[in-house]
Amino acid sequence: MPITHGRYFILFAGRVIGLRRFRKFGYSTTFKVAVIFVVILVSTVALIGAFVLWSTVGFMDRQTNTVIETDIEGLAEVYRGRGLHGLITTIELRIERDPTRSSIYLVADDKRNPVVGNISAWPSVGPNESGWIEFGLTERTTGTKTTARSRPFLLRDGVNLLVGRDIRNLQSMKNQIEHSLLLAMVIATVIGISAGLLLSRRVGLRLKKISQTSREVMEGNLSNRVPILGRGDDLDEVGQSFNAMLDQIQQLLSGIEHVTDNIAHDLRTPLSRLRNRLIQLRNLTSKKGESVVSIEACVVEVDRLLATFRALLRIAKLEAAGHGKNFGIVDLEEVISAAVELYAPLADERKIAVEVDSTGIEIRGERDLLMQAVCNILDNAIKFSPINGKIDIVLDVDAVGVILSVSDTGCGVEAEDRCRVFERFYRTERGRDKEGAGLGLSMVSAICAYHGAIVSLHNHNPGLLVQITFPKNP
Repeated sequence: MPITHGRYFILFAGRVIGLRRFRKFGYSTTFKVAVIFVVILVSTVALIGAFVLWSTVGFMDRQTNTVIETDIEGLAEVYRGRGLHGLITTIELRIERDPTRSSIYLVADDKRNPVVGNISAWPSVGPNESGWIEFGLTERTTGTKTTARSRPFLLRDGVNLLVGRDIRNLQSMKNQIEHSLLLAMVIATVIGISAGLLLSRRVGLRLKKISQTSREVMEGNLSNRVPILGRGDDLDEVGQSFNAMLDQIQQLLSGIEHVTDNIAHDLRTPLSRLRNRLIQLRNLTSKKGESVVSIEACVVEVDRLLATFRALLRIAKLEAAGHGKNFGIVDLEEVISAAVELYAPLADERKIAVEVDSTGIEIRGERDLLMQAVCNILDNAIKFSPINGKIDIVLDVDAVGVILSVSDTGCGVEAEDRCRVFERFYRTERGRDKEGAGLGLSMVSAICAYHGAIVSLHNHNPGLLVQITFPKNP
């Protein structure tokens, strides 16, 4: 039973995936273009077929009517000149010359009782609005059903004349043309669908390459380009424009990165020299009073500036790298334990309880960067939590991936600020009196993006919940 159920599940899943792919293809522009192409092709074939049907069958139909009317005029002239006897003689002669009964003749009295003709009775159906009668006939020898078209004419003295033609050939030709038209429409539909799908596939593949290139560029691979086939079509033109745009963007970003690196290095070097000289000055100063305190304050400020520059450079490098590769296995529980142990003195000083609920969960990543992210979040939680506050760290796994949650009982972050706190140097009104440069969460966001993780902020009532969702290991 489990094997059977597994097969049913696989079949069901395959159908669902196929249906989703079909729906996705149905919404694509290439599919819509293919449908329009098929509709135009089939409509053209239908219009041409209708014209052929009207021009051939219609012409033959009108010619048959003209022949019948001309025949009626001739027989009416015979009746006027030679009377009923001459009319009967003429019709008998014509019937004798037409053994296949391609022409229909019948002379009847005023009560429409047959006098002479090659049909046994007056048709039971009446004439249409145009005065024509179409009725069925049965071949005397073969018993084949056929159709005749005739026109009644009333002669003087109440004599009724019926002249017509067997239109089986006309009906056969009409049916043949209609069948040919239907077959042509089917063939045109098949050809149109095949050509449309082929065109859609070719265009779709090229559009897919453009889309794939865009995603790779978004992931940080700025060197990737759209392949140009050299056909000179619109897609080649779009690809060339897209590649030119990427070249310009890469050039601008390289310039910005170069300028940023130069500024950072040019400022870091004199700051480092200033710090070293301040330390030397502090060591040489014999007084223990205000001079030493002032120098120590200057050293602290310089250290803070250097830390800011180091953070800026690290964030820039992480954002430029995009999604990282060649990760190792990292035990998140061990990272959390190390971060909690590092910040335990600070938490104890503010009498903040830090509780950890985690199990041994491993992911692929860089341990130092993950340690930096956890430390930044923990540092903010301790900094913004009140005395005797509480911090909960939970590490869990669900269907989405590995979830790291850090919640505190502090002042929290307003809803309108939760997206902006990831920007560099952005600080909320509640956090302006706290130490820091506003780069902690920017670093967390860059590290999460580097690991393909998603970081989000939620209201904890009271406090803030920071949640990082790591993708499952492949």
